[in-house]
Amino acid sequence: MNKPIKERSFALYIVLSAITFGIYHIVFWNKLSKDVNVLCDGDGKKTMKYGFVFLLNIVTVGIFGLIWRFKLAKRFQANAPRYGLKFGESGANVLVCSLFLPIVGLFITALVMVSNFNKLAKEYNDYNSLVDPDADKNVDVFADEEEVEA
Repeated sequence: MNKPIKERSFALYIVLSAITFGIYHIVFWNKLSKDVNVLCDGDGKKTMKYGFVFLLNIVTVGIFGLIWRFKLAKRFQANAPRYGLKFGESGANVLVCSLFLPIVGLFITALVMVSNFNKLAKEYNDYNSLVDPDADKNVDVFADEEEVEA
């Protein structure tokens, strides 16, 4: 049975990454890469877990991380039509933005990739009739008791 894919909050990612001095950054992208493999299952590709990417990124002085982001954005764009979506951001866009806007570009590309991931996750959950794990947090406290029971 399929499990629902949780959508991610970019703002929470930034805050928790800052508070934990980057540890949450690794956890966030590692979990996201695992979920990407579920979302894009059947395309013949596999996204490497971010823990390995982080280590290889250090060894290659940031080059491997750029390649990983490029491939991830390319995979999102290739799998978007499966869910009735279309993403204008390709791997090349992510690579160019990351290279020519060194620090800001990494935030922009991360925001775009999280946004695209969330769109894929929503469509995946809807297609498979899965409930978002955080759906119960959107409770209407002003609803009448009769409306809640219905």
